Amino acid sequence: MLWFTLGGVMVCLACLTVYRARKFTEKAERDTPPIGQFIDVEGVPVHYVKQGSGPALVMLHGAGGHVKDFTFDNVARFAKDFTVIAFDRPGHGYTPILENPGASLAQQAHLIERALDKLGIQNAIIMGFSYGGSLALHLATHYKELTKGLVLISAVSMPWPGNIHLNYRIMSKPVIGPALMAVSTAYFGDAFFRANYATVFDPRNAPNGYLDHVGVNMSARFKFFVENARQLNNLRPQVVEQSNLYSKLDIPIELIHGDLDTSVPVQFHAKEFLKIVPHANLVVVENMGHGTHQLAIPQIEAAVYAVVDRLNNT
Repeated sequence: MLWFTLGGVMVCLACLTVYRARKFTEKAERDTPPIGQFIDVEGVPVHYVKQGSGPALVMLHGAGGHVKDFTFDNVARFAKDFTVIAFDRPGHGYTPILENPGASLAQQAHLIERALDKLGIQNAIIMGFSYGGSLALHLATHYKELTKGLVLISAVSMPWPGNIHLNYRIMSKPVIGPALMAVSTAYFGDAFFRANYATVFDPRNAPNGYLDHVGVNMSARFKFFVENARQLNNLRPQVVEQSNLYSKLDIPIELIHGDLDTSVPVQFHAKEFLKIVPHANLVVVENMGHGTHQLAIPQIEAAVYAVVDRLNNT
């Protein structure tokens, strides 16, 4: 009788947890609805924002991000001179998880390239932040006609020592990950996820209004968080493979990196990248962590126009 009672309690608790986790997801999406358009790419509805006119500038967000990472400042800033297109990567924002969980760089690059082709974009400057930097480099090494220049912001560009954080390794597991993340979203409050998200900007603070703008809880939706963990867990061998192609890159490349970045340390990524691609230009921002995509706006602006100048003088 006792075991029957305990079993019933566990089933009820599991059902309550799933219910609350789904409510968390519904509220996150209600509070942060789609702001762009959708384009069908081989049956996948890809969410994107497009503004401005002129040469194409494509923006690729990092792990756990989405298009609103760039609509806080970058999209409007560059739309005066460029056709700016920012995408939700698969399993982020409002672009769905692909059929094979843990979408590879190759799968994501194919989806982005096909979406750009359908939008009439044949060549572009690609801006990538963090994980988006790896994706930008995949486009540069595999879609050379498309990629005319790169702006890599705190980019994961090189193989790194050790493993990714234990949390992501656990969350990437098929059953354990969804269960743990469902529990987290079911019983932890908004303040917990907001505080956790803000650590991206350590040792500085997030820009005023950014955390409200981006919709922090969009990154914590349990199914999407698990997909993000799977993508991160699969990333290193892909970076190892594509790094063998970097020496053939002959396009303008600008790198921006915080000197205090502990998520993607500059010494393991940008500085090692320069040894293979010495014509690239690196700007190291002092007293800055990983959140350069929001806190190093002047450096990003200078980098984009430096790429344009080099293209115009080629």
